[in-house]
Amino acid sequence: MITVSAPAKVHLIGEHAVGYNEPAILATIGMRLTIEFSKCDKIRYVDTRWDASAIQEWSIDDVFETTERVKELWKFGSENKDFTPLFNMVKADRYAGYRKSVIGLVLEKLGIREGVSLRITSEIPSTAGGIGSSSALSVCLAAGIAELNDRRLSKDKINEIAFELEKIIHGTPSGGDNTACCYGGLIWFKKGQPRNVVMPLHDEIEDMPRGFILLNTKGQKTSTGELVQRVRNLDETYRSLRVKEIGNLTYEMKAALKSKNYTRMREIINRDQQLLVELGVSTHEIDDIASAVRKIGGAAKLCGAGGGGVMLCWHENSDILSEKISEMGYVPLQIELGVEGVRVEETVTSL
Repeated sequence: MITVSAPAKVHLIGEHAVGYNEPAILATIGMRLTIEFSKCDKIRYVDTRWDASAIQEWSIDDVFETTERVKELWKFGSENKDFTPLFNMVKADRYAGYRKSVIGLVLEKLGIREGVSLRITSEIPSTAGGIGSSSALSVCLAAGIAELNDRRLSKDKINEIAFELEKIIHGTPSGGDNTACCYGGLIWFKKGQPRNVVMPLHDEIEDMPRGFILLNTKGQKTSTGELVQRVRNLDETYRSLRVKEIGNLTYEMKAALKSKNYTRMREIINRDQQLLVELGVSTHEIDDIASAVRKIGGAAKLCGAGGGGVMLCWHENSDILSEKISEMGYVPLQIELGVEGVRVEETVTSL
C-alpha cells in the first residue's frame, strides 16, 4: 500500500488573470488531502469526503473508454471555446466520468494497464471551493499511481501529469493550482512558452504576515470551469482592462510582501476583490463579507475561481477578525502558509 498527500492552496492574488498570461502569487496551506493506494484487479474508488461507505467500481476497459470520450470532449471544447458538454459529462452520475477519466489518464500517461484501489481522506472541507482540492487530488493521483507501480517520478513530471488531469474538470486551467500543490511553499507563477514560469519566493519573502484567516461561504459553489467560461464570454476590451490591472497589482503585491508594507498589501487585496466583482465571479454573500471586513480595517477576497466557496481574509489583529467572522455566522479557519508540497507518507510492502 502507498499513501500520498498534498496540500491545499490559496491565491494571494492573480485569480482569472493568470489564465490570460498575467502572473499570480500562490501559497500552500496547512490542510492536506490524502490518498491510500493498493493493487486491485479493477478500478475501485472510495471518497470519504462525500460518503465513506460508497464504493464505485469499474472495469479497466470502462475507465479507458471513458477517458477517450473525455479527451474527445475536451478537444471539442478547446476548438469551440465552450467546455459545457465536457462539464456535463464529467459531473454526471456522482462525477463518475471525472473519477474514471482522471485515473485513466494517469494510467495512460504512465503506460500502465492495471487496476488500482484508492481511498481518499481530506482535511480540506468538502464544500471549500477555491483552495485547490482538485489540484491536490490530481498531484496525489499522479504521484501515488506511479509509486504503486514502482515508477519514480520527478516533481516536474508529477506536475505535468496533474495539469492534464486539471483540464478535465476546469477546461483551460492556468496550471498554477497544481503547481502550488505539487511543489509547495510560496510561489510566483506565470504561464509561458515553452514552459511556465515557476519561481519560489521564500528567499525574497522570508516572513509572511500573520493574521490570514479562511472562511467557507454558505452559498452553492459554481464550478471553476463554468466561471472561467463566464469570464471568457465577457467583452474582450472590458475583460482585458481588468485582467491587466490584476496583473499589475500582482507585481505590487510581491513588492509589498518583500518590504513588509502590509498597509499596501491590504489595499491590493481589497482592490483585487473589486476587480473580481467586475469580472462577474463574486456573489452577494462574498460582497457582504468583504464589505464587513473592510469596515473593521481588514482585507478580504474570494479564493480561486469564485462563485462561492472559500474567502481569504486578513487583519493585523487576527482576534478582531475572528470575532467579526464569528459574529457574521461563519467559522474562522486559522491557516499556516507555505507548507510542503506533495509527498509520499507511507509505503507498506505486502509479504
